Amino acid sequence: MHTIFDCVAGFLLTAILICYSSLNYAAEYYKWTDDEGNLHISDSFFNVPPKYRNQVENKKLKNDDSESSSVTAPIQSPSTPPPAKSEGNPQVLRNPLDRENNDTKAPIKYEVPYTPYEGSSRRVIISVIINGSVTAPMAIDTGAPGTIISLSLAQKLGLFEEDQGRLVTVAGGIGGTTPAIRSIIDTVQVGGAKIVFVPTTIIKSVSQSFEGLLGMDFVSNYSMTIDTRRSVVVFEELPNESELPGGHDQEWWTSIFKEFAKSRTDWQAHSDELGKKIHDSMTSVGNQDIGRKEFADSQCREADKLLDKLNQYAREYNVPMHWRKLN
Repeated sequence: MHTIFDCVAGFLLTAILICYSSLNYAAEYYKWTDDEGNLHISDSFFNVPPKYRNQVENKKLKNDDSESSSVTAPIQSPSTPPPAKSEGNPQVLRNPLDRENNDTKAPIKYEVPYTPYEGSSRRVIISVIINGSVTAPMAIDTGAPGTIISLSLAQKLGLFEEDQGRLVTVAGGIGGTTPAIRSIIDTVQVGGAKIVFVPTTIIKSVSQSFEGLLGMDFVSNYSMTIDTRRSVVVFEELPNESELPGGHDQEWWTSIFKEFAKSRTDWQAHSDELGKKIHDSMTSVGNQDIGRKEFADSQCREADKLLDKLNQYAREYNVPMHWRKLN
């Protein structure tokens, strides 16, 4: 969809820069290493075994956090014996339908192989199924609050079709800012681990080795263990909590509603400003200003599409109305 980015790079760049509507959602997680050298990550301190709580590392990440990047796998001692391999299906360590032997409270675990390198860099790159149809390599990045995918992957997913919602914005990172598009992915699945309704940032390219980043919006739904000896990631389901409709807390819901609403407000304000300029310059109005206003109006409609989808999802999970704040 080069036309969108060509517009961004050209006469629409000024309009985009006034719409810096990144998430303010803060993700908190806990990291520890067990006696076998395996790295664990969870969003709850209560998931940390008591014997490791004195060495747990707690971090709170925001969208502008520039200190963290992809998970770096810990180096283990060669003398450490590898964990025993699971029997049967290597992806599901315990079948969700197997409730025998009073095992109803045992957590469900999914084991997924990963590629440990991106060139000379150590990464955790896994195969991800998006929207149940497209499989792509993505890197786990606990420094990213949300999911990020490449432009080419977005095209494969059909995210630029008319009814999808494609909101132009600006993404910030270590290297500065870059034009980006916000949309929504229906499902993201890694082995048996799956989340639904994933607000997603699309940028022109991510890496030659993978097509996106799985951030804390996916990782926080599971307790995650990285087994570096066997190059597998184990995702363990966390208990369902009634106060987390759709698997998200109030801060997540409020921040997403505010993000989409603010984007719409900013684009509407820019459209009004351009409309006034055009009205005041009837005899000398240029095609460039008319084009900018038409694009700003189209972005208001795209923001409305995303808000409609978000409201529908919120109704499905009975999200309280005061969580759906628009300002």
